[in-house]
Amino acid sequence: MNILPAFGSAQVPVKPLAVPTAKTEEAAVAPATSDDAVVLNGDQPEKEWTVLVWANGKADGADRLVPSVMRELEVAGSDERMNIVAQVGRKKRVYDKVTKDWSGVRRYHVQQNPEPLPLQKEIMKWFLPPYTEGIISPVLHDMGNADMGSSSSMSEFLQWGMKEYPAKNYALVVYGESGGFSGVSIDETTGQKTTYKGLAQAIREGEKASGGDISVVAIDGSYGAGLEAAHELKDVADILVGSQAPVKLGSLQLDQIMKDLKFELAEKGTVSPEAFAKWMVFETHAQPGPLAALVNPTLTAIDLKKIDGVKEAYNKLGSEISKALADNPTAKDALRQAIGDTQNFNQEKSASNFYGDFRDIGHFAKNLQSDVRFGEGVHKAAEAVLKASGESIIDETHSGPQFTNATGISAYLPLDAGYDLHSTWKAPRGFDPLHGYNDTSVAHGSEWTNVFKGIAQEDKWNAKLRGWGLGNVGIVRANKALGWAKRAGAFALGTASNAGNYNAYKFARNQEPGRYFFLPPGVNVPLSVLGGARTAFLGGKQLVTSIGNDELKNKKQAIIDGALSTVGGVGVTTAAVGHLWDKAAFLKRPAAITAVGTQIGKQVYGVVATRNAQAKAKEATLNMTPEERLAQVQSNEGKSYYLPPIVRFLSEVGSAGDLDHSKA
Repeated sequence: MNILPAFGSAQVPVKPLAVPTAKTEEAAVAPATSDDAVVLNGDQPEKEWTVLVWANGKADGADRLVPSVMRELEVAGSDERMNIVAQVGRKKRVYDKVTKDWSGVRRYHVQQNPEPLPLQKEIMKWFLPPYTEGIISPVLHDMGNADMGSSSSMSEFLQWGMKEYPAKNYALVVYGESGGFSGVSIDETTGQKTTYKGLAQAIREGEKASGGDISVVAIDGSYGAGLEAAHELKDVADILVGSQAPVKLGSLQLDQIMKDLKFELAEKGTVSPEAFAKWMVFETHAQPGPLAALVNPTLTAIDLKKIDGVKEAYNKLGSEISKALADNPTAKDALRQAIGDTQNFNQEKSASNFYGDFRDIGHFAKNLQSDVRFGEGVHKAAEAVLKASGESIIDETHSGPQFTNATGISAYLPLDAGYDLHSTWKAPRGFDPLHGYNDTSVAHGSEWTNVFKGIAQEDKWNAKLRGWGLGNVGIVRANKALGWAKRAGAFALGTASNAGNYNAYKFARNQEPGRYFFLPPGVNVPLSVLGGARTAFLGGKQLVTSIGNDELKNKKQAIIDGALSTVGGVGVTTAAVGHLWDKAAFLKRPAAITAVGTQIGKQVYGVVATRNAQAKAKEATLNMTPEERLAQVQSNEGKSYYLPPIVRFLSEVGSAGDLDHSKA
């Protein structure tokens, strides 16, 4: 039975992808027997696949994650049928002096690590230093502090990798901070980013210099599955793999994907680019919780040979909508509603910024079809978009209740085109409120920019500020001030809780309270009563909610975490009351000891329990067939996972940042 229709039956392996036994490993690394193997550049035989990995850890805190990318690649490593080569950049940090982690840019020919870090230890490496230990592949070239945001640097890497490690098929994986058509792979040390035009040029130069062709480009970053991005790459690659959503902690399961490729090559001798791309989607679909939906909730493989058809249908839809706006007075409100109701992928779960303007074109087309205020022309054009986009999608997956309407490809669909403001305190030179959309090949010759401007409305609050006489800079500053005020309120509540924890620590050591930052004891101790009560309330709320949530996969962890918060909060409040009220003084120290112990235990338990659950789940997947893994995923559909606050905080790395900088 074909349990995964998107896979051809000949492409689904029937053997487990476990760590190879001695016999399996011997088969996996046996010399290639193909008679048409050739030797290029003197000593390197042409292999079936070369995977080129551009791993940029020079932005957004990814310095602590990019070494894990290398260790994942080393789970499989290169062999007689496949090469994995990588250029890895890591931003220098002050704490490197203590942790002894390296920084800079290095090139590797990735080798298999016979003794990779245990999964539990690897997961902890996402959060705690030292980050770079455990990489066994030799450094081929130390590139100093080469610019990982430069398309010319990427071009040099591709030319080198494709010449030195020739293959019948090439794949490029671009890991790093990205943000839709605004670009990929920003290097914070240089301020440079690689646009999709620059990425296409780098690939083109690599292909020309080597005589090879890159079949698959995988964007291991946020918002890569966009129509605008895909169309820029249509002439230099066959398949684009990317996420419609923001990703954290990296998105592609590179350890599993490389093992899949290695296993399939050993079994069949060849793997098509389409099959390889499907494995990427499958491994995202099958990744274990509880971090799965947080790390990367969507992934799409797009056939770039069909993306012209999607663009043509999409731009025809824009023309029909433009006609409807001119002829039908109700069309504007209908279109604004259709766009507003369309699936967006903003990490803040709103559409109030540039990244929230990336919306699913399939869902958009369905919304247009169901609205009787649009005529036959729009309805037919929407149907054509659905057909073209569906035919261009090789495979896709999405998870999580907030992404149920995802169909695989996004596009820029703003409701406030032209009103977006810069995000910096001082307006940059040449800021484009459309973020460079008009420079994309999708926008060329289309009506979409006019459509967006025709329906655009400024945010009501910003419009009110403008009515008070503020200009763009003033509005940005007013919003920043308002944001600071909101954060100050949150900080005040947080301060109350933190003051309670601080005083509990003092009381547990039988010490008198001191100043907590700027707050004297006469203020911070009464504040501790409030802070402890707030912590206990939130913990109790979580406890009750978790007990009644039968769809919560890791209910036990959520209940224990909530119980620890409740006990800790009660302990903080009791200790503070014991200090303020003589009759309760006997409770002060035991309550404080309880509060300190439970709060420390909560944080440690949150990280350790999540680590253990993730490691256990992934260990299980390593010993399952794809059919078994898919069945497991299907059995968990509709389930949700609890993630403690400390894990959510630590995981906020690798999502989209401010890539839409000035063109100055």
